[in-house]
Amino acid sequence: MEYIINFSNENLTVKVKEGTLLSKAFEEAGIFLNLVCGGKGTCGKCKVKISRNNKVEEVLACKTPVMENITVITDGYDSMDVPILTSKIENYQFNPHVRKFYLEKNDLEKRKNELLKGCDPYLLKKFYRLYNNNVQGMTFVKYEDSIIDVLPGDSSKVLYGAAVDIGTTTVVIYIYDLITGKLLSTLSDVNSQVAMGADLVTRINYGKTEEGLKELNKKIISTLNKLLESAKEQLPDLPENLYHIVLCGNTLMHHLFLGLSPEGLGRSPFEGITKDLVECWGSETEIICTERCKIEFLPLLGGFVGADMVALLLTIEEESKNMLIVDLGTNGEIAVGNIKGYYVTSAACGPALEGGNITCGMRAASGAIERCKIEGNQVILKVVGSQEPTGICGSGIIDIVAELLRNNILDKTGRIRSYDEFSGINPYSKLKDRIEEIDGNNSFVIYKPNNLYQDGVYVIQKDIRQVQLSKSSIYSAIMTILGIWGKSMDDIDEVIVSGAFGNYINPHNAQYIGLLPKTRVEIKIVGNGAGKGVSLYLLNKYMKEKLNKIIENTTHVQLGDNDLFADNYINNMNFYT
Repeated sequence: MEYIINFSNENLTVKVKEGTLLSKAFEEAGIFLNLVCGGKGTCGKCKVKISRNNKVEEVLACKTPVMENITVITDGYDSMDVPILTSKIENYQFNPHVRKFYLEKNDLEKRKNELLKGCDPYLLKKFYRLYNNNVQGMTFVKYEDSIIDVLPGDSSKVLYGAAVDIGTTTVVIYIYDLITGKLLSTLSDVNSQVAMGADLVTRINYGKTEEGLKELNKKIISTLNKLLESAKEQLPDLPENLYHIVLCGNTLMHHLFLGLSPEGLGRSPFEGITKDLVECWGSETEIICTERCKIEFLPLLGGFVGADMVALLLTIEEESKNMLIVDLGTNGEIAVGNIKGYYVTSAACGPALEGGNITCGMRAASGAIERCKIEGNQVILKVVGSQEPTGICGSGIIDIVAELLRNNILDKTGRIRSYDEFSGINPYSKLKDRIEEIDGNNSFVIYKPNNLYQDGVYVIQKDIRQVQLSKSSIYSAIMTILGIWGKSMDDIDEVIVSGAFGNYINPHNAQYIGLLPKTRVEIKIVGNGAGKGVSLYLLNKYMKEKLNKIIENTTHVQLGDNDLFADNYINNMNFYT
């Protein structure tokens, strides 16, 4: 039996079979919930209001089977908005891997032996089929030094390429004109794998079975195709002229895109099946592109340090400077060094930095507090969508913790002071009225609505501890890898922060709470550095030389069994301002 799910605000309805989880119905409707816990029912982020049997109630979508017709009241559930990070490229050399050229019939006769040398049977058959049909000329598609396709007539003026950054949460695609080098379209969407879990570990476990792996692979391909279909609205001739796709992503995204088992990533020494650059044809995938589209996934550096860090390193221009590069997303990837030699590692940011495992946490969707500053007795907020606050996203929780520390509401161990303790220290501060006891825990109320029936936004002791775990992990990884390199922060000439989370944080507050180390140079926020790097590779074939040099000169450091990291992790748990 099938039942109808009505999404009232979206004016959408879907039919699902009896017993289907409500979260799956959301997925069928193209609405992605923030399933931080992977559908275990522990994070509470998929709590939604539904109407059934003339009664409105709140349920966990991941634990609620559909057994009747339901109306979903979609006010305020924690769905996922997708910001597009910048990837501006300036002063680059345009020399793409893929080119087109046209030859008329007379020239074909003279050059056919030269052109067909080394071609595979597919091309030989296609060429002679066209040649024997007396075409007036042919367009040849060339990847570097090899012919990869041949087409009837002259289509040499139309050629597209795509650079793709596959993030754990977000997928971004950049469509380029490979005749002129012009960026034609930038599109972004939620990685639909989030329906199987928000973090890496959950997806690794999901992908251990053959069925789970196939589903995860299908999800990322469908996300890419959805973006390509959107691009097709602007570029109707895209599918038949898309001849080069270059992708980057972390190690798990690499494996899931290629349909490789992630099982090895779930146990020590946390290594995948291959780290090499992987190439395939469009015909070997279900991506909307030509059969002879050259698809390349950039190589990995080791462990969870993936092709996204490789792409980011491709953007580094000052090759003699000592660099600290931090890519902050669902997973934190860190590099120190220069083109002569990099040390790289990864550390779990933890879901706290993306709003997960925080009592009032949410992703950076409308209603999320993204900035917080305390001035005197006033708590000043900046909210995504400029509306009433409904929760706190990652950049917001960093600001809140920093402000609570500055105003002595937190002590250096991360403990929220009680009302009486804070009153004894600051008797005239009205901030004490925001300190309340909630469920037996000290808390600080960030926003209290006028409507008594509406929940406020606050942080409790557990939330501070989650931030401490995350910030110590990243900071300790940085200091450990610097120590292995034999350098200190005083030796660093430039600090770059990139990534979905890194793009939005206040770097001074990140330093204040000990997420990032203090520096003698200004921290440079570069937006989607991986997107920029994968675009540079698409647009300039000589980037392959730099890519090979990076791979050759990079050492991956595994922190799981590193005593220095273990000591740093414990020692940096507190706040030292």
